[in-house]
Amino acid sequence: MRVTTSTSSRRSTPGCSDGFSLVEMLVALTVFSLVGAAALTLATSARKVFEQDRNRTAVNQNLRSGIDLLGIDVRQAGERMPGDAPAIEITNGASNAPDQLTVRRNLLDYVLPVCKNINNTSAADAVFVAKNGGGSVPPGCAPVPDSNGDGWPDNIEAWRNYRIANGGSVLAYIYNPVTHFGEFFHYDAEDNSDFHIHRANTDNWQYDYPKNQQPRIYIIDQKRFLLSGDVLQYIANEDTAHPVNLVNHLTDFQARALMDDGTALTTMPATTGWTHLQSVEVKLVGTATFSGRTMRRTLMSRFFPRNVLSNQ
Repeated sequence: MRVTTSTSSRRSTPGCSDGFSLVEMLVALTVFSLVGAAALTLATSARKVFEQDRNRTAVNQNLRSGIDLLGIDVRQAGERMPGDAPAIEITNGASNAPDQLTVRRNLLDYVLPVCKNINNTSAADAVFVAKNGGGSVPPGCAPVPDSNGDGWPDNIEAWRNYRIANGGSVLAYIYNPVTHFGEFFHYDAEDNSDFHIHRANTDNWQYDYPKNQQPRIYIIDQKRFLLSGDVLQYIANEDTAHPVNLVNHLTDFQARALMDDGTALTTMPATTGWTHLQSVEVKLVGTATFSGRTMRRTLMSRFFPRNVLSNQ
């Protein structure tokens, strides 16, 4: 019996390979590269938008902080001060330079009169604040009653108590409502026999203060806001050696006085009646630099000095 053995051959057919061809791999790599590049571009663009928004928000918050700090003091300006006192002043910057804004408020209920002439050729250390008999008495210079009988008139006693509570020496501010001149001086003592307070300064007075023009003496809080470089700061009571920095990265600071007759004043000297203010407008301009580009933002707000109402 004859047995015939048949052998079937195995053949490879196209499309049945176990791996990828070189062409397929190149195509896949190209597709992945394009997708990756697109994703990276989108991520970079999104990050840039995020950074721009963050910088814009930071600038806006910085401007808002400066505006809010200004607004607090503008609203308080004129506290315990009459209409002829210099509660608010605006100095217009020359050639579009930044402005300066000065606000003042009185810290004590009692205001002392000047009852004896003061001239600028004198370094007199006694400032007489009452006149007890003997000839004519200037307006407001009659001694104030001593309600508790301790030997101190109520107004001088209030000043004395404030001085002692604040370290024994404080700044006082003398102001002439006729000439609109004023200056600070250090007050460190008082006398209840001839009714005067003591001036610690040893230099001459800057201005004349004739008693018939009814000068007055205040304990005030004064802040002068200005732009120094790119920093908004204030100088308290003309202490230029110790300015207080508020916010930075600013390029401009502008202020206007909006009056109740509809006028807008870019300059408001002490001669302008602050009780006719409708509002004080302040504007801050700030910048931020990102990717070589400078972002400029402006914020403006108006504030009403509420003490205007107490003088109407």
